[in-house]
Amino acid sequence: MKTINVLLVMLLALTLSAASCTRQDKAGKGGNAILKITPRHHDNPISDCVVYIKYNTSTPPSETAEGYDEQMAVVIEDGKPVATFTGLKNGKYYIYGYGFDADISQNVKGGIPYEITSQSTININVPVTEGD
Repeated sequence: MKTINVLLVMLLALTLSAASCTRQDKAGKGGNAILKITPRHHDNPISDCVVYIKYNTSTPPSETAEGYDEQMAVVIEDGKPVATFTGLKNGKYYIYGYGFDADISQNVKGGIPYEITSQSTININVPVTEGD
């Protein structure tokens, strides 16, 4: 009888422990957040650019398209260059842009970490600078 009571107590403790764990959402697809990203070089919006996004990190995987989860070309939306990523969950992301600044005839690149904390439409400026 004592063995059964011990087993019941252990089972109850295990059940309570499992029930008290909260699952933390991971960044990525499956949510309702929308990121509208505008690359900017010296405060000027860059329209000739591709924006890359990496889920679940605050650091860049690389300065190339490899290692990123998704990419989107910048398009003009309401007169402003924007790359739009939809259906994102809360979590950490790294955003990287690579493009061409026609004003100085040079390639530009750069990125920032970003954390989505609300399921809404979020406008972000990503600074880019002269690069290869």
